[in-house]
Amino acid sequence: MLNRMMFALLGVPMMFSAIFNVCDVFPYGEMNLIANGNVIEITDEEKADIQEEFINYMENAIETPALAVTFPELYNKMLNEGYFLNFKFDCHFEINGLPFDELTIQIGENDQGFNIFRGNKGVFQGRCFYVNTENSSSKLYEVIDKIVNSNKQVDMNKNDNIIIEEEKTQE
Repeated sequence: MLNRMMFALLGVPMMFSAIFNVCDVFPYGEMNLIANGNVIEITDEEKADIQEEFINYMENAIETPALAVTFPELYNKMLNEGYFLNFKFDCHFEINGLPFDELTIQIGENDQGFNIFRGNKGVFQGRCFYVNTENSSSKLYEVIDKIVNSNKQVDMNKNDNIIIEEEKTQE
């Protein structure tokens, strides 16, 4: 009898938490595009384009054990080079014993998987998640690259997020 009670109190919630993986939470986050250390201002249409390609990229994706660990200094330095999708959540999650309220992934030109860097109360540190994808990131990268080259940026280093417009030079 005691075993059944223990299973009901401990086993059932663990079974439900084991059903979910980190890929399941992306649709619930507010998505931001980061390029070379700057948050890129995106329209609803651009956001929809990114989401569509992200969904295609994630089709049949499998979360696997990650060997990577994030350190705050390295995370901040890493954001200065390349394209990233950042997802901020209104609530706190914990999957596989790893708490987070923010996730960031780097989008490479032709990747078939990525580390997911966990943020918890604004600090990115600790073990990562890793997702192995069957699909290439090339189409997602192309969509992001096109948006980034429109030169709309928000300076991440300023709290007031003043928009910086860079003029395109026509040659």
